[in-house]
Amino acid sequence: MRGIEIAVLTLMALMGAGLAPAFAQGPSEAATGRAVEWQTGDDVFAAAEELTFDRKVKGVLTAAGQIVILTRDAKIGGDTWIAARRVAVEGELEGDLSIRAQEALINGAVKGNVTFYGLDLSFGPDAEIAGNVTYYSPSAARIDKGAKVAGEINGEDFAVSRSIEQAEPRGSMRETWRQEHMNERWDDRSGLAAPGYRMTAPGAVFFGALAVAFSFLAPAATARMRDGLAGEWAIAFGLGFLWLAGLPVLTVVVAISIIGLPIAFLLLLLWPLGMIFGLVATLAALGDTISSRIGEFGQGALGRIGGIFLATAIVWIGISIPILGALVWLAAVASGIGLLYIGFRREPV
Repeated sequence: MRGIEIAVLTLMALMGAGLAPAFAQGPSEAATGRAVEWQTGDDVFAAAEELTFDRKVKGVLTAAGQIVILTRDAKIGGDTWIAARRVAVEGELEGDLSIRAQEALINGAVKGNVTFYGLDLSFGPDAEIAGNVTYYSPSAARIDKGAKVAGEINGEDFAVSRSIEQAEPRGSMRETWRQEHMNERWDDRSGLAAPGYRMTAPGAVFFGALAVAFSFLAPAATARMRDGLAGEWAIAFGLGFLWLAGLPVLTVVVAISIIGLPIAFLLLLLWPLGMIFGLVATLAALGDTISSRIGEFGQGALGRIGGIFLATAIVWIGISIPILGALVWLAAVASGIGLLYIGFRREPV
């Protein structure tokens, strides 16, 4: 089965079980900007480019967007699941909190456990966590001295230590996020800004590690992707660009109908997921290409890791170049999405 198909089926298996009953569309008072929201029973699903949630929910809250903020007025009776680039949680959560984000600030009350997957996790002075905190991040969590965590704090994978630092005031951090978010959009006065993820040094390490894992778990697909990078780059880029440009349009078309809202929500989640896998695929294919061309030094596992390390450094430097970095980011992500298709397509019998 192709890699993209596997991702679709996985998301449908995770989300589909709770989406069968009646749906209610609407940007509500809680969702600012262009938003879609629906409800099944007591559970609420919401998505927007910038989502500010400030009301009570009896059941589970599932939220997605560029920026997701749960204000002090937000009270969630069940578990909370958030996928975004940046997250701020200031309300009261009765259940567990699970976050997938680049950056997250928790400055409210959580009676359950907290799980975080991303780059930067911070706890503000008003944070009160009754359960355990488990985070998967390349950097140590920043915990204000006023924060209260009753359970254990466990940093996994790339985290090597835990530190306590003074966190920014919640208001200034939110405004900083909004300002940075606006500066990254198309602006005639400032030129072209990178349309997606700006790779930091910890981010480069994180994506490089994912590329190494991918190359060892799927060596045959990585080899086909390497060959595709050399011989079918234009096709791969075209497929990836069509996916990046076409998926948001398809999401809007599907979301017009109430029946299409669950599918639109899944498509909205697939877009950033595709960017992540696309960048990882490019690093794996480029790293395999480099290791295959440095002779004896590129042989074996160490050679493959070294090739991916060099590929990650090249892409990281390219993305960091002003203006041109946006084109490097687009080429890397779009090509990677197309290479995934090339790597996992069925070979002719």
